[in-house]
Amino acid sequence: MARQSIRIILLLAILALIGIGFIQWFWLDRAFDMKAIQFNQSVKIALTRTAQRMLDYNHNKTKLLDPVNQLAEDYFVVRVDDVIDANLLQIFLREEFQKINLYIDYEYGIYDCANERMVYGNYISQNTSNLAIPDTTDLPIWSNQNYYFGVRFPTRDSTLISQMGIWLFSTGVLAFVVVFMIIAMVMILRQRRLSEIQKDFINNMTHEFKTPLSTILVSSETLARTFEQKQQLDARTSRYFGIIRSEALRLQKQVEAVLKMANLENIKLKWEEVDIKDLIMKAVDGVETTIAERNGNLDLQLQTGLQTIEGDGLHLSNVLSNLLENALKYNEGAPEIRVSLTQPNPQTIRISIADNGIGIAKEQLKRIFDKFYRVPTGNLHNVKGFGLGLFYVKSVVKAHGGKISATSEPGKGTCISIDLRTRQPQ
Repeated sequence: MARQSIRIILLLAILALIGIGFIQWFWLDRAFDMKAIQFNQSVKIALTRTAQRMLDYNHNKTKLLDPVNQLAEDYFVVRVDDVIDANLLQIFLREEFQKINLYIDYEYGIYDCANERMVYGNYISQNTSNLAIPDTTDLPIWSNQNYYFGVRFPTRDSTLISQMGIWLFSTGVLAFVVVFMIIAMVMILRQRRLSEIQKDFINNMTHEFKTPLSTILVSSETLARTFEQKQQLDARTSRYFGIIRSEALRLQKQVEAVLKMANLENIKLKWEEVDIKDLIMKAVDGVETTIAERNGNLDLQLQTGLQTIEGDGLHLSNVLSNLLENALKYNEGAPEIRVSLTQPNPQTIRISIADNGIGIAKEQLKRIFDKFYRVPTGNLHNVKGFGLGLFYVKSVVKAHGGKISATSEPGKGTCISIDLRTRQPQ
């Protein structure tokens, strides 16, 4: 994925998180406000009834109209216009609050008209195990100097918040999701950075190796010609020059393979008409001698009528050669290799390469197409490579719009099947 695309995705993700957080905060605030409005209305109803009961107890026939005033979010004053009995007030408050199911700590005070001051009444706690009274018990004086009492709810906000269970739960879940997404984005950025470092390292390493390898090949060939011209090239020296050349070519081939693998994510194909049978026969020709030398057998089962498909001949040829070489490498005895070509449906051809090699354990089978992954081979130490062959095979097949699958059983061999389209979509 391009760096610019990652930046755009991260920016959109950040904006989405900010937007979701803002919406959650907006609705949480709205829910709290609704709870507060309901609380205020319930408290005013209870306090109005308390004041009216106080007048009725004093045999005062006055009907109070809107006697409750809210001076602060947690403080209410109630005009009574008559003498207020403190003990009776506490009983009436408790009863009226119970009627509306309001169980919350509160404190009340009564205005002393004679001394023009608030006389603190009591602090009523709903928690019977903790009756601690706040240090500050001063209740503000109302400017309307008349018979009235004041009630304060010190735990109003915390009580309202505790009643917003579903909203608090959803906020907690959202906070968890936000934290998870932030961690995920950090890990994606870190993984992307590590991938870039790995790719740069591979490119730099392979380029640094190519020059000395070329120099070794040129130097060995020059020395061989010089010795030959001077008629000093005996069999032993010729053998050593051959070893130098073959090993340098093998290393150069491996370096080229690593360099190609570093860019397989952007593999480009050259589309053309490909004779699939011809590709299979050429790939088979490259391993027939080795199979014969190891007293093995090659079984070809090519369905008649199949001839050409659309694809990249070079890459498909490399894929077949790679799979056949693996069938030989991971085989301790006489190799028995079967290559089949079938057509499951008119739009698909299937190439299968099966062997009788060491096989692959079930837990390893799903990882064999991963980049740089190599299956542990136990005591088989003659198998060398970088773990790039099957990754290359999968990348080529995927670029062709095909599918690849593998079945295997330890000690009995492996079968790899490739499904390719006979015609690519226009």
